[in-house]
Amino acid sequence: MFRLSGVRALALIALPFSFSTAQAQTIALPDLVISANQTPQPADRVGASVTVLQGTELRRRGVETVADALRTVPGVHVNAAGNKGGLTQVRIRGGEANHIQVVIDDVPVGRLDGGDFDFADFLIDDIDRIEIVRGPQSGIYGGNAQTGVIAIYTVSGRGMKKPELTFRTEAGTQNSSLLSTTLRGSNGALYGAFSFQHRDTDGHNISRLGNERDGNRAFTANAKIGADISEQINIEGVIRHTDRKVQYDPEIVVPIDDRYAQDVQQNTHARINLNTRSFDGMFVQRFGYYVRQEDLTSRCPTCFTTFRATNTKGSGADYKGVLNFNVGSVQNTSTFLLDWKNEQYLVGGTSAERDRTGLAFEHIMNFNTGLTVSGAVRHDFHDVFQDFTSWRVAGSQKIGNGTRIHSSVGTGITLPTFYEQFGFGLTFVGNPTLRPETSLGWDFGVEQTFLNGMLVADITYFSVDAEDAIVNFGITANNAPGTTKRRGVEFTGKFIPYNWLTLETTYTYTDTEAPDGRDEIRKPKHSASFAAIISLPDNKTKASVIVSHNGKMKDDAFIGFPPTRVTLDNYTLVNAILSYQATPNTQFYIRGENLLNERYEEIFSYRASGATGYIGMRMKFGELAPQIDY
Repeated sequence: MFRLSGVRALALIALPFSFSTAQAQTIALPDLVISANQTPQPADRVGASVTVLQGTELRRRGVETVADALRTVPGVHVNAAGNKGGLTQVRIRGGEANHIQVVIDDVPVGRLDGGDFDFADFLIDDIDRIEIVRGPQSGIYGGNAQTGVIAIYTVSGRGMKKPELTFRTEAGTQNSSLLSTTLRGSNGALYGAFSFQHRDTDGHNISRLGNERDGNRAFTANAKIGADISEQINIEGVIRHTDRKVQYDPEIVVPIDDRYAQDVQQNTHARINLNTRSFDGMFVQRFGYYVRQEDLTSRCPTCFTTFRATNTKGSGADYKGVLNFNVGSVQNTSTFLLDWKNEQYLVGGTSAERDRTGLAFEHIMNFNTGLTVSGAVRHDFHDVFQDFTSWRVAGSQKIGNGTRIHSSVGTGITLPTFYEQFGFGLTFVGNPTLRPETSLGWDFGVEQTFLNGMLVADITYFSVDAEDAIVNFGITANNAPGTTKRRGVEFTGKFIPYNWLTLETTYTYTDTEAPDGRDEIRKPKHSASFAAIISLPDNKTKASVIVSHNGKMKDDAFIGFPPTRVTLDNYTLVNAILSYQATPNTQFYIRGENLLNERYEEIFSYRASGATGYIGMRMKFGELAPQIDY
């Protein structure tokens, strides 16, 4: 259990937390949080607001995609453009989609052209865990971590005694089909994990007009390979490729039927880490390098664009050194980080390139009184922007039995996107004088355990003031004057009254006010979720019901200029799964999405799907056989 990335990998494998192990009806909290600081920390010492989702539990509940999983997280809002595969954006605490730093296995994956990450078609089959850190995190991650971080970690084969093979197939309404398989294991010092997923659906008509279906096809392959060369040295690499084709209806005032409009996207990223451990773990180092490429080809005859290609490339290198030492009874961890990033952009004859170098330092002090304090500062050097400094301070204090106070305050930075800075073609003019968006945010929360660990609840208040918001004005972008204010409350509760029943709930209140006094778009004031997970006495039959509610929210309808502000209705989604373990290695299940057949839109005039149903089979052999754990 060594290293930086090494500690991370071991944490992912050895982490004993599981929603389903309700022994003595006691809730087990995650031992480590990986992404809230520069180094993994015990969950009860993290001052930032964090939610950890375990891949095993998500699969048990019948959650299909990362986006669906995020709908149950407090402070998080999901907006999808109608069909499966349609643009799916995530917002945290009332911020914008490009205000979030999304990383997969330590690779930043936000779109280089637009800044946000498209969560469409991101299945959870090979996900080990998802961590959502809410609040400004630029002091840790730099630009584009203004409202939070979503860190996703795929499964590994490290530490496994024998290979494990999992297989899943599914078919359902809208002529949908899915095939997924994962193979992982280790042999001596070597370990690896390989996964493949393919999903295909005819979809539904997302436009309010016509009846032409908008389908989707997606293929994903992921490989993670590593070696423990010695007790002091580890090397690990990961590569992920996604190939997607999604049909859509182009927006000309409102989306209209077009059977020929489609996007073809191919995204690839890879990373390699060299991890070292010295002086019995007092000094840990990580040397990392990554590359990424995104290719998008759009075809839209109706909107007079028969072909448009967008190509972006990125690469980065980083060094992280961690020193662990004690001063009296105080445990100290000091982390130094140096990183460099290059980004390249080509679309419609417009090409551009920019570089950034960052220096960061974080110090964490753990006192034997239950107090943990951390402070982080980061300075980024840009070749096309003014340099900037960001910071974050966080604290956690355990009080008595079952009470913990946590709080954080920090600054956030979001850089102008390539589109905003350089434009594209003749239709949008870039603005090279744009300033980065900035914000100052803080939160304060109380976590309380009741009934000898059967019930855990947390309530947190947050406040954010943002400046220099970048907004589009017709054919270009500018920094808007004034302050955007965002305030809210997040609540989460988990109750295990019996070892066969788990109940969870979340609620979020978000109040946003733009400089002009209006509510910001696509951010509901009220959102909530509820989940019930049941294991029947035969220990073979399991059921799960997840309810997600999204309150009314504003959106812009581009039926003229300026756009018209409209209100999208509230909606409630009910998803459920029923599974039966037919043999020690085989499980059958049926699941349904939007069982109430809600008619709703998360983006104006992009209709979401009605009720759908699926039947599937899972098989597992090896490490965890003969019991299928999800």
